[in-house]
Amino acid sequence: MSEEIISPIPPVPPKIREAVNTKTLAIFVGAGVSRVMGCLGWDDLCKKLVKHCSALKRQSDGLPCLNFKASEVLGQYNDHKKTITVCHDILKENGCEEIFFSELENSFKPDEEHSSYQDIYSQIYGLRGLFITTNADKHFDTLFNQERIVYKEFHPDNIDRTILYHIHGSIRDRGSLVFTVTDYILRYRDPNFQAFLRQIFDKHTVLFIGYGMSEFELLDFTVMKYGSADSTQMKHFILSAYYSGEEETALKFDRYYYQKMGITVVPYQKDQNGYNQLYEVIKDWNRKINQTSTYLYDSYKEIEETVEHYGKPS
Repeated sequence: MSEEIISPIPPVPPKIREAVNTKTLAIFVGAGVSRVMGCLGWDDLCKKLVKHCSALKRQSDGLPCLNFKASEVLGQYNDHKKTITVCHDILKENGCEEIFFSELENSFKPDEEHSSYQDIYSQIYGLRGLFITTNADKHFDTLFNQERIVYKEFHPDNIDRTILYHIHGSIRDRGSLVFTVTDYILRYRDPNFQAFLRQIFDKHTVLFIGYGMSEFELLDFTVMKYGSADSTQMKHFILSAYYSGEEETALKFDRYYYQKMGITVVPYQKDQNGYNQLYEVIKDWNRKINQTSTYLYDSYKEIEETVEHYGKPS
C-alpha cells in the first residue's frame, strides 16, 4: 500500500515555483474552473440540447427530430463533443441553430447567489503565468485589456505573457468557436496552431487546471504527438480532484496514463467541498507562491530602475 494520502491542499510542486520565478509557467484553464463559479458543466449542457432536439419537429415531415429511443441513446453518450455535434447539426438542419447558441450562452452564466460561487479567476491570475484557456466564456476576460485577448489566428512567433489565449474560440465571436468535431479537426490540423502549442509545451512548465479525462482533445493532438515521457522531462502538471481512499485506484490509474505524456498528477481531496475545493487549492498556492517567489521583488526592481533612469539622457 502506498503511504501517500490525498490531502485537501496539496503542496506546490517546486518546478511550478521555479517556473514562476523564471517567467516560464503556462497555465491551461479548462471548464472545471468556470464550474466553480456556478456555470453549467458539459453534462448539463448536453442534457438541455438533447431535450430541445427531442421536442423539435422536423421541417420535412413534422415528426420529432428524436424519438424516445434516439433521445435516450444520445443522452447516454460519454463523449460530450459527439453529443454537442449531433445536437448542433439537428438544430441547424431544422432552422433552430439559434437555440444552440442560446443554450451555450446560458451555460456560461455564473450563479453568483449560489454558495459555490467563487471568483476563482482572480486567484489563477495571481499565479502570473502565460494563460491559455479552452473555455469560450468571458469570465477570465475581465482581468485583461480587451485588445490583449486572442481567440483566433494563433502564431508561434509572438507568444506574449500579457495576452489571454482562447484556443477554442470565444462566445463574443461565434465564428471562432470550437465545439463540433469539424471545428476540432480544422483547429488542430492548422500548422500555425500546432506550432503555437508546440512552442508552449517546449518552452514552458505547463499546469492544467479544471480538466477531466473527457476534455483532453488538447493532449491528444499535442503532447502525445510531439512528446512523451521518453523524450520530455516530467515538467508538466495537472491538478485533479479525488475522494480520500482513491490513492490506489483512480489516482494510481491516472498517473499511469499521464506519465506517458510527461505530466505529473497533483491530487487534491474533494470529500468536503466537491469540485469547489479547486478554489481553495488555487488560493493557497497563490499565497504561498507569492510569499516565496522572487516575482514581486523583480517587478518592483524593474519599476524602480525605470523611475531612476526616467528623463536621463541616453
